[in-house]
Amino acid sequence: MGDKRLIRERVLHNLNDMDKVEHRERSIKLAEKLFQLPEWKNAKVIGLTLARHPEIETETIILQAKKKGKTVLIPKTYYPSRKMDFKIMNSVHPLIKSKFGILEPNEHTETVNKEKIDLLLVPGVVFNKAHFRIGFGGGFYDRFLIDFKGVTVSLCFYEQQQEFVPESHDKPVSILIEG
Repeated sequence: MGDKRLIRERVLHNLNDMDKVEHRERSIKLAEKLFQLPEWKNAKVIGLTLARHPEIETETIILQAKKKGKTVLIPKTYYPSRKMDFKIMNSVHPLIKSKFGILEPNEHTETVNKEKIDLLLVPGVVFNKAHFRIGFGGGFYDRFLIDFKGVTVSLCFYEQQQEFVPESHDKPVSILIEG
């Protein structure tokens, strides 16, 4: 597990050093690749995070999803269980800051059952060739993905690709878009 922590720290350091304009442009190019997938085109309900730097930006993806009439879901995390569910992103209920300073839906926002999510964008820090990921260390997605049956997609910069041995509880994403 210590190896994962060191790999995560090194990659996050490199991502934080990336020029912000380059980061945004590359994020948009990855989003454009996503939009070409049949899984994207066919999805009606999409789950994703409201990304914070140095994560790959999701603003372009959210705007395109709404433009195409897709339902956009964002995660709500719970402590200390480290579980999460996905709630509809809308303008009716304001977002609130989580324990980690991440914007999330409030308790009054409608929760959508995971079986209804067609496509889930899974964030990560590091990805290997087999599509396993090292996340940010909270374990929220690892727990959520255990029984998730929909399509999972991750976007990653080349700088985020590194070989590592996944742990027994890790689950690979279905599609990894690189750029």
